[in-house]
Amino acid sequence: MVSAVSHGVRRVHASLRGALRAHSLENPAHRRRLDDGAGPQRSSCHGRWCDGCSGLEREFRMDRPSDAPPTTVALTDDRATDTRVSGRKAAMLAQLLRSGFPCADGMVIPAWIHQHFQERGKTGSDDGETSAHLERALDEITDVHHSDLLAVRSSSTVEDTNEASCAGLFTSVLDVRGATALRAAVLKCWGSAENVALPQRERVTEAPLMAVLVQRMLEPDAAGAAFATDPKDGDTTAVSVSAVRGRADRLMQGETAADEWTVTVSAATCVRNSYDAITPDQAVAIAELTRQVSAHLSCRAEVEWALLDGRITLLQARPTAAGDEHAVAWPAPPRGEWRRDIRLGEWLPEPVTPLFATWFLPTVDLRFRRAQWQRSGVLVPKPSYRLLHGWYYHSPLGDRRSSALLEGMLAHPGFACAMLVSRHRPSITNRIVVAKQTAALENHRLSCRALLGTVTAGFAAMSERVVVDFVNRVIALVGDCLWPMFLVGGTAWRAEEALASYYEKAILPELDEPYHGLLVDREQAEAVAPHAVSTLDWYRPTLGEVADGSGPQPRPVVSEDDADRLKELCLAVLSRRRTDPARFNRLLTLARDTARMRRRYTGNLTEPWPALRQALLRLGTVLKERGVIDCPEHVHFLTYQELRTALSHGSPARRQELIAHRTSTWARQRALRPPLSLGTAAYLLPLLLGRPVVETDGRISPDVLEGIGVSPGRATGRARLVDHPAGAEVAAGDILVVRSLVPALAPLIARAGAVAADVGSVAAHMSVIAREYGVPAVVALHSVTQAVQDGDVITVDGTTGRVHRRGPVR
Repeated sequence: MVSAVSHGVRRVHASLRGALRAHSLENPAHRRRLDDGAGPQRSSCHGRWCDGCSGLEREFRMDRPSDAPPTTVALTDDRATDTRVSGRKAAMLAQLLRSGFPCADGMVIPAWIHQHFQERGKTGSDDGETSAHLERALDEITDVHHSDLLAVRSSSTVEDTNEASCAGLFTSVLDVRGATALRAAVLKCWGSAENVALPQRERVTEAPLMAVLVQRMLEPDAAGAAFATDPKDGDTTAVSVSAVRGRADRLMQGETAADEWTVTVSAATCVRNSYDAITPDQAVAIAELTRQVSAHLSCRAEVEWALLDGRITLLQARPTAAGDEHAVAWPAPPRGEWRRDIRLGEWLPEPVTPLFATWFLPTVDLRFRRAQWQRSGVLVPKPSYRLLHGWYYHSPLGDRRSSALLEGMLAHPGFACAMLVSRHRPSITNRIVVAKQTAALENHRLSCRALLGTVTAGFAAMSERVVVDFVNRVIALVGDCLWPMFLVGGTAWRAEEALASYYEKAILPELDEPYHGLLVDREQAEAVAPHAVSTLDWYRPTLGEVADGSGPQPRPVVSEDDADRLKELCLAVLSRRRTDPARFNRLLTLARDTARMRRRYTGNLTEPWPALRQALLRLGTVLKERGVIDCPEHVHFLTYQELRTALSHGSPARRQELIAHRTSTWARQRALRPPLSLGTAAYLLPLLLGRPVVETDGRISPDVLEGIGVSPGRATGRARLVDHPAGAEVAAGDILVVRSLVPALAPLIARAGAVAADVGSVAAHMSVIAREYGVPAVVALHSVTQAVQDGDVITVDGTTGRVHRRGPVR
């Protein structure tokens, strides 16, 4: 890079000032004078170069060229290692480059020019001098990088410290070409020094000085990040490596998943493989480089890297800030059991985004708790959910004790008795509870469709206030229907549980077939709705947005004739045992009827989601036009209050830097392994709701994971890890490995050989779908998405609830 800079500067011999500057930087004698203090002194003014006189006028003195402060500094220049000159990000790279690390080179516009810009801006006395300094810097850079694509990165004097990373607060601009675009990118970096979120997050009282690092854009074969993990288990060598094909900017923005590796001295383990971006040897080399950077910095380090033609290049490096720990804690609440696989938890298989967390969840939870109090007498005055590192946890009683249940029993004894006998006499629960709740759900369904009918022409012509009002009305309808929907779903589960218990005692000893085939009937063979979702969070597209609809619609594998045949076999067994079949027939009819209702109303829950996403996209478009965000989809990473403020103000503050931080945080949270439950359940709660699954680590041996079998049968095939149905490649017979069974996965489940999921329950909507399709399924495995690699041969046994790794079971 030094020779490139030297060559570029020599090309402007017509400028005496440029020639003298080049001579000053390259002449060892002059460099020694600078280092020894004979030249300009580095004052305490964050990188402003002066020699005791008044300000920057010394730059224009031609009698002492070594006194002129540089308008650009190469990373290979010793002065670039000074954070007051280059900012922390660039200075870190310069220090590593000087120590022999394979860093990408670059040129720095030093912080003193930004300081000059700030001072002139405060006094309003800009006489063009700052512009002249900046233009000179831009000329020097464009002279070296004539038509190169450039990365223009902020490098402030306060970021990347052991105490604060300032991640996402300052701006970097990629794919910059030409002097005009370069000038705009530099001004954008300078502008991010005024980020209003900086004092709130990092307790910085004044805008920091900002150097700007300019580097040639790389087009690598693979890229990503790596960090030295917390040695809490005594292993000081562990490194986590994330990798994608090509450039890593979408990964850093949280817009894509990555291959995830854990590398120790003894082994490199791929815990998630989506792209085959790097080989095990390359993962080991990246990890070793990360350890060397950590040793050099004398702390745990995080790096960004790129792989080009087999060579690893460091793009950035920083200490892992104390407040930015990758080994996070999951503290148990002081009271109650909080689970992520019940209520909305089974619909939220990943961390929620800020807009969903601050708009949808509070309103829905409030209306749910109100309906619960009105119909069951159980009052939960505080939110019944918590977000830990973005993950949703729910507790039916919140932080209240069992006394809340006793109060409810006294207030509504009929409801309490119906729930208590539901396992043994589900017909009583059906008569007392379900009839009323079904009517309520039908009213909500009609109200929702009437509301959707008002927006058939779209949202383009609507004002922002009308769009926000529409979203609020939809959220209110969803909140009102959740309580009756969960009651109907719970009754269906108890009816099936009662049928299964009777079947096990009276029929299974003579008929070695699972009961699940009895539950398929003609009315259940329906197409998957286009509004099916992979998560309730409206950030993700619906099935209709990611599927072209040209493929065959899934249908149950277990046919109606098979169900009728199994029923006749059951009646024959009862006849041989001289048992009255009336109870069997009642249980079967009730289980089928309630399962049908559960599927109808649960499937309708997300019917407004396509319209909701269009409404939010409309609001995001408005904010993009006002300069608040860079693209409409970023609206999901604003809070509700920030959205309302931005819509109501004539000149709203720009939020893109804050959004960049939030998307990066969200991406890191998605890689966490949250526990299934936290805390201890209230004493009486299992009596009414059933005993929750006791959490284990899901392993009974190194090669066997154990969960809950929700659909019987056994299948062996190639594991396919799927984060989202969009672009998922699942061939017939593949084993679908997911975080949670959600409705948008139905087309994939229909052609999969089997399904394995981290979370779930027997009563979950998609567990029922798996049984209808005749696909073996095991849920509540807790860590199958991390224990199994994409492409592994595994066996899923839905009858025993086990997943066997490394080939079929003999």
